[in-house]
This record gives sequence, C-alpha cells and structure tokens, in this order.
Amino acid sequence: MLACVGVIGSALAAAWFVQNLYVAVADIPRVQISGDLLITETAPGAPVNFVVIGNDSALGIDPDDPIHIGRVYDDRGTHNADSISLVRIDPVARQVWVLSIPRDLVVDIPGSREWKINAASLIGGPELLVETITETFGVQLNHYVQLDFLAFQAVVDQLNGVPVWFVNPARDLESGLDVPVGRCVVLDGADALSYVRSRNYEEFIDGEWVLIGGEQPDLARIRRQQDFIVLALDRAISRGARNLTTMSSLIDAGAQSVVLDQGLTPAELIDLAEAFTDFDPDSLQRFSLEVIPEQDYRDLGDVAHFVQGPVNQEILDIFRGAADGLAPYDVRFSVVGPDILMVDADAEVLASVGFIITGQRQLISSSGPSVVVHPPGAIAEAELLARFLVPTPALVEDPTATELTLVLGRDHEQISFFLPLDLDDTREAIAAHGSVDLPELGTTSTSSPASGATSTTSASNETDGAETISTTVAPTTSRSGAIGRVPDGESCG
Repeated sequence: MLACVGVIGSALAAAWFVQNLYVAVADIPRVQISGDLLITETAPGAPVNFVVIGNDSALGIDPDDPIHIGRVYDDRGTHNADSISLVRIDPVARQVWVLSIPRDLVVDIPGSREWKINAASLIGGPELLVETITETFGVQLNHYVQLDFLAFQAVVDQLNGVPVWFVNPARDLESGLDVPVGRCVVLDGADALSYVRSRNYEEFIDGEWVLIGGEQPDLARIRRQQDFIVLALDRAISRGARNLTTMSSLIDAGAQSVVLDQGLTPAELIDLAEAFTDFDPDSLQRFSLEVIPEQDYRDLGDVAHFVQGPVNQEILDIFRGAADGLAPYDVRFSVVGPDILMVDADAEVLASVGFIITGQRQLISSSGPSVVVHPPGAIAEAELLARFLVPTPALVEDPTATELTLVLGRDHEQISFFLPLDLDDTREAIAAHGSVDLPELGTTSTSSPASGATSTTSASNETDGAETISTTVAPTTSRSGAIGRVPDGESCG
C-alpha cells in the first residue's frame, strides 16, 4: 500500500504546477483536522512533513478478489491503517525522506488505551491517528494524505504495470500472490497489491517454500513496499510522467480514492513540484524504525515495540528538523588517500549522499589521521562532511584553497551513510585532534569524479606492510539494493 504514496504523490506533484490542473486538485475530497494537530501554513520553501496513510478499504475492488476474504467493513466508514509513513520534503535541499511506521507498533492511543497504532484511525479517524503519531514520535505534521487499495490498483494499471524481478518463485497464500517462476514480471494493479500487502511472503528456495522475514514478516513487507515506490516511480518516469497528458491520466486514475487535508493547497503543491521536476527516484531516503517483534501480547496477535535508542532517535530527528540547513549538495570537494580503491569507493558513497565530488586522487604518503582541508569561511561545509566520516577527521584551514579536500588517513574506517554523527559530537571529536599540520597533497594517480550511489563497498590493500581497509555502510537508496530491481543486462516490460 505504501507504494501508492510514491506513484500518486509523484504524479500529482509533477502535474500540479500546470495552472489548468487546479480543478483536478479542487475535486479531491478533503478531511478536516484540527489546526493544533496539523500546522498547514508554512513559509515558502520550508521543509514540510506529510503523514501518508494507506487504509485497508477494499471498496470498489472486484468482489471475487481474495482481498475480500475475512474482511469486515465498519458501519461508520472508518478503516484500519494498512500502512503509515512519514514523508519529509525539503524543497531547498531537494531531498525527500520516507519513514515507514509498522502498523502493529504498540502505542498509547490518546483517550483510549495501549493498542496497535493502526487502530487509531479505526477508533477516531484521521484526527486521532495524527494526534497519536504526533504524541508518540514528537514530530510536527503539516499535511495528511490518505489512499486506499482501489487508488493503488488504478494507478499501477494506468502505468501498464510495474516490472519486478523475482529471483525465485514467490507466493503468498493469503494475499493471492503467485509467481511460479523466478523471472521478471510486470505486475498489474491486482498483482502489485498482492505483492506489497504480502505478510506471509514465501520464496521457493532449495526445493522448499521459505517464509521471508522470519519472525518479522511485517518489517520485510515494509522493505518491499519502500523499494516498490522506487520501481513504480521509475516506471512512471519511463512512461512519460513529466508529460502533461500522462500526468493528467495518472491523476484521473487515482484521485477518486485519495483524501487530502483541508489546508493542502494547489499553490503549495506547485512549489514542491517545481523543486522536484528532475527528482531521481533512487535519491529517495528510506527508513524503518528499529522495533522488537512479539506475539500474543494481551490478545493483540503480532505486535512490535519501539526501541528507545540512538538509531530511532537519529531517524526521528530528521523528521523533527535536525537535517535542515546546509545540504550535502552545497559542499564540493576532492578525495585523496593512499589507496585509490578506497578513495574511489568512498567517493562513490559520498556522492550518493548528495555531496559534489570534483575528483579522486592517490596520495603518495598519508601517515596521519584523516583531514578535511578547507578554505577560509568554509568551516560549516567542512563540519558537515566530517559528520559522515568514521572516525571523525581533523579540520585544517588552507588560506590558498578554493574548495575542500578530503584526505583519507590510515585511521579511516568507513562512511556513515545512514547515521551521520551529531554536530556537537562532531565538533568535540574535531577539537580532540588538537593542532594538525596541513598535509602535503602530492599525488601519483587520478580517477574520474564519483557520479552516483553504490551499494556496500569494501577495499583492502597492503601498503608498506600495513593493511588499509575501508568499509562503507550500504546506502539505503542504492540502485542495486532495491528489492525487485531488474538486473543490468536484463529487460522487462
């Protein structure tokens, strides 16, 4: 269900900057949510937080579809939230973050009791769900978007399906997914819905059916849903999603089953669309909360409990605004180091974060710690880069420099793509280096600038009897890491 967020959101945003589509936006149903819960008036260009809900309504879907088996409809017209995600959009930094919240997460629902978070919408509708999210995670929300199964199917069908690569045969006896042979399959709306809803996803491996995700099938489902967003956006773009006619058809396909908050205006959507007209789906930053799964908790069935720890706090801080301000794409630098393989690998990962890499070079000698050499007045840029390096490098000012240079020392361990160090902790670690001499930037070879994201990368090399090892954390948005991505050299649909 979360996949519908990416398809419809991208379609609407890319089209609404055209004035004559205002009418289409005005026709989309609205929900009234208290101004104390949704701060809908924000400054132009300011980051905004959307809560995007995929409810479990199957109204309008073929009565013979297995999705109706065991489904009970509430007389009030309210529904459980089948998927819940927070989407933070920063139009200035041109960055988008998506956080998937497990629907089985146990929380305190205001005015009710401790219960699964997805029940908040069933108990009190959109307003109670928004209040629950705000109080649980301490995140200020600006807008509400709600979609259902019918909207998802309609948009995928409008795209003539979405190609998904299956390494092995796959099935889910409950959702109706059935892929008898491992290959590329163009999933139509119904099959795509069975795929992203699957909580009992199995693959046929070594002669037997294996449940993927083990004790955490819902978390495995979240990963598939997030990656399906990227695949669906790729499909939309390949089908001309930035073309007015194509955009209009996508809007018409999904708008009947979309609900927006009362304060989300066409003008705001136009501003967002203009900032993301060249948005690359692979740059979508995707996160999941760290949780502890449990079963049969007070008759609630499968549940998950929030982990109070640094990982979740770092993730939530992004949606609280900690990531606002200077963006990686504002920072330009070259990378040098004693091992060209290490230099190239780390430059690729830093480029995937958004930094602008101007070149890579092999350094003749680099016996000291890692250093960021920066020109006068570029301390903020140097500190931002330092946050991503483990261990934290020293900072050295060079009055003759025109841009930053990252010198990878022999103490360098990895790039912290997922969880960059807090700024205060970074400054403390920089200060601990004390006075560091400006390194000699002689080189023996050069390579081309980094140009995109990579997956997990490691390189080792023996130099003067000492082993140099670089390990980079796998980018959450790497092209090669998306589940269902068609491998290079293969074609599909």
